[in-house]
Amino acid sequence: MEKVKEGKIVKFHSPQANENPDQLYVVLEVIEDAERSKAKIQALNTGLSFPPVNTVKLADLKTVKIDPNELIGHKVTIIKSDDSRAEGRVIKVSEQKIDLDLSLAVKGVQTNVLLTVVDNDGAEHLGMLFIDQE
Repeated sequence: MEKVKEGKIVKFHSPQANENPDQLYVVLEVIEDAERSKAKIQALNTGLSFPPVNTVKLADLKTVKIDPNELIGHKVTIIKSDDSRAEGRVIKVSEQKIDLDLSLAVKGVQTNVLLTVVDNDGAEHLGMLFIDQE
């Protein structure tokens, strides 16, 4: 199992009876402690404008693989190998399941999701998914 670290998508490996076992969280911060390491997490897809941030035991979490195929047909921004951006609809994903890595960048969040998009002119572009904050 991959190490839980900042930017990873996780879920509880043993959720409580009243918790949704499929609820996903993003790890915002890892607080290392020799005896009781913790993580600050935020729930995904809650519908809330400002989902709460919770601090939980790091040992209670496990990383999960995300299916990038769910992005096919959606309009996204990618960062190409020459650091230029391209916008278009996703037509192909590089992997079926992926351990999603997120990292803050200037004006957005970079990911490790490799996609092929087609722009409005019909040209194909290959690059990493970028979540624009502009």
